[in-house]
Amino acid sequence: MAKKQRVTVVGTVLTVEYPTIGKKFVVDYSKYAEAVRVCALAHGFKQKYGDAASGGTPAEKYSEVQDIHASLLAGEWERTATPDLTPIICEAIARIKFPHQKNAAEKLQKVAKPEQIADWGKNAKVKAEILKIRSERAAKAAEDADEIQVDL
Repeated sequence: MAKKQRVTVVGTVLTVEYPTIGKKFVVDYSKYAEAVRVCALAHGFKQKYGDAASGGTPAEKYSEVQDIHASLLAGEWERTATPDLTPIICEAIARIKFPHQKNAAEKLQKVAKPEQIADWGKNAKVKAEILKIRSERAAKAAEDADEIQVDL
C-alpha cells in the first residue's frame, strides 16, 4: 500500500506530497504569525516528549524522557535508543521469584547487573509476566478512564 503523504522541511519551507492523488502542498511557515509559530514549536516538543508517555511504567516513561532530552541536547531529533526496561523486568522477576516479599523489585534494581537484567528480559517466563503486568496496568487505566459517550 502506498504511503498517503510525505512531509519534508527544508529551512522554513514545508512540503506535503500526496503521491496517490498527484498533489503537493508547499508553505513557507515563516510567513505565519509569531504566535502561531510559537504554538507549533511547543506542539512539536509536546508531541516529542509525549511519545515517551505511551506504555510502560512511570519509571520507564521518566527514563525515556531523560533519553529524549539528552538526544535533543546532542542535536539529534531522531533517536534509535530503546527505553530502559529494567524496572518492569525487575518487577516481573520479583513477582516470579519473590511473590511475598515487599520491595523485591526495588532491591533487584539496586543489586542486579545490567547484563543480568538483559538476560532475564530474554526469558519466556519473564516476557509473559511483563505482558501480564502491562495488561493489568491497561485494565486499571481503562477502569479509571472517563466514560465514553456514544449517541446513535
